[in-house]
Amino acid sequence: MSNIKFKIPKTIEDLTGDMIEDLSALIRIPSVRGEAEEGYPFGKEPARALEKMLELAKRLGFSVRNVDNYVGIIDFYPKREPTLGILCHLDVVPEGNGWHTPPYEMTLKDGNLYGRGVIDDKGPAISVLYAMFALKKLGVNLKENVRFIVGTDEECGSSDLAYYMKKEKLPTRLFTPDGSYPIINLEKGQVRITFEKKFTSTGTKTIKNVVGGTVTNAVPEMCEATVSGFSIPELKAVSSKVDTETTFEFTANGDDVRIVCTGKSAHASQPETGKNAVTSMLKLLGSLDTDDATGKSFKDMSEVFVYGETDGTSLGVKMSDDKSGALTFVHSINKYDGEKYTGRIDIRFPICSNTKEVREKLETAFKPVEIEISEFTGVEPHYVDENSDFIQTLLRVYEDVSGRKGSCIAIGGGTYVHETEGGVAFGGEFIGDDNHMHGADEKMSLDLFKFNARMYAEAILALCGEVELN
Repeated sequence: MSNIKFKIPKTIEDLTGDMIEDLSALIRIPSVRGEAEEGYPFGKEPARALEKMLELAKRLGFSVRNVDNYVGIIDFYPKREPTLGILCHLDVVPEGNGWHTPPYEMTLKDGNLYGRGVIDDKGPAISVLYAMFALKKLGVNLKENVRFIVGTDEECGSSDLAYYMKKEKLPTRLFTPDGSYPIINLEKGQVRITFEKKFTSTGTKTIKNVVGGTVTNAVPEMCEATVSGFSIPELKAVSSKVDTETTFEFTANGDDVRIVCTGKSAHASQPETGKNAVTSMLKLLGSLDTDDATGKSFKDMSEVFVYGETDGTSLGVKMSDDKSGALTFVHSINKYDGEKYTGRIDIRFPICSNTKEVREKLETAFKPVEIEISEFTGVEPHYVDENSDFIQTLLRVYEDVSGRKGSCIAIGGGTYVHETEGGVAFGGEFIGDDNHMHGADEKMSLDLFKFNARMYAEAILALCGEVELN
């Protein structure tokens, strides 16, 4: 039996300088999705990042193809059908504010690599490329072809992957380093809804307007409202009875009072870790004795969108199963203009259900309080059997390389393989790591960068096999 696997760590170590240089070249390209142009479906910068990646792969001796600037294909053996696919993306979210290093100039500091995309997903992409190159450099003859697929639209809906699947068939075994170790084999289904409730502010004591939340997939940290005909002492007395662990501030402006509720943000897949300012405000406003329909309307909504309730009990959608856990629910955005209340909700549901069932249950709960769904989007849960040879092989590789116990995990979020058949997430970080993904000072340790390359090289070797030479 070949001793190739024992040579992989040293080979990766020797290639580290080149890996850093090539990752730096990718980080310098601000590959945020832009306006579509002819030949550039997601703008020029994602296409430029794709071209750079294919250029790097070609320089290392691989066969490459650019599929209309949607995705790139890097094959170990271009004349063989791939049996293993590895999927990464080169597009990134906008840099935002608060950086201590230039977001588009990779910085190596205190053992960490900094820059937009180093962990999501350019760093893992370079690790995959050099995992393949390490095997090539060591003269490995694989029994089967591995195809590295690099996309450019994961952050904005994965239409790149949908385009690829119209042109090419995905390998039956597929993993992405767009998640966490050990293996994510289950991703809950997701539903996002816009709903409306019409009622008019006409009274002297009334609720005039409300606005809260900024994104659908997060627990809202802030919500503001304007009421009229109430004194600040009166409002403070009501708020003292609203036990929501949030804070309220009141500012008078003539007959009006501006109310600001401050809570705590959290990702929609873990709403129990946040404090929802929108549902807290609903509870306060629903406690007000108005002389028009606004108070009763907000009370009705506060009883279906209950503060502190993250499992959808009052909406009739509470459910769970042993594999994926419980459904999670967030009322994340709201706006009331004196005539119509509009809201957004995010639901992550287990594999025991489907989007049709969730919608029907919501419509039943909404009907008595005259809430109507105006927009509904959803994706079904994604699940791959943990007992498959594919997953069991990946777990053995993980345990061998990391020295840790391997297991499959379920998440409420979604990865790049969510709408593929049989795909799993395998790295490229560990659960609990704080790599500032999507935030300022995005980072990845140099050790993890090299660890990923070794992990993926050994995974390819284990899954594709090595030709035994006589």
